[in-house]
Amino acid sequence: MKQKRLIFFTFISSALLCILLYIILHEAGHCIVAVLCGAAITELSILSAHMNYSGGNFTDLSALFLNANGILFPLFLSYIYTFLYRSAAKNKFYRILSFFCTLMPAFSLLPWVAFSIAYRFGFVLAENDDATRFLYNFSSSHNPLWVTAAALILIAVSVVLTVKKGVLRNFIEVIKEIKDKHPDLSDS
Repeated sequence: MKQKRLIFFTFISSALLCILLYIILHEAGHCIVAVLCGAAITELSILSAHMNYSGGNFTDLSALFLNANGILFPLFLSYIYTFLYRSAAKNKFYRILSFFCTLMPAFSLLPWVAFSIAYRFGFVLAENDDATRFLYNFSSSHNPLWVTAAALILIAVSVVLTVKKGVLRNFIEVIKEIKDKHPDLSDS
């Protein structure tokens, strides 16, 4: 029973840590662009996952980056993390955390895929979402399906890196090892 709790705690704590890191990096991505454009950050909340700023000198391009950098900053950091991943490391927590950290930013691109397709056909799925604000500016001169294509390419890069660097293999090994050592876990 103690081992079951430890396994459960390992999965939950690594997932929660990854979610917290993602939120921090997401909001930091927005803040970086705002500050580079001369804005002052007036509010930053991790709990409600938002930031506000005042002022700044935004061009059309920097306004696009302001919306996109919330997803791009954690995504590119996850690429760096994946490149630095030590596949020979045996620590289960490291392997589980790495799995979540390498794929969570990629799969947070799925709304960009769905929203872009919906936007192309005249539907707005979430009024105040980063993707929707990006599409509002981007689609005035470009087909929103370019955003879908770019998001799918970035997801594919993440998945390929995760497979090539052994992150997925190591995660599966941890799962198999847990199932082999604790066959009663699949019964409950």
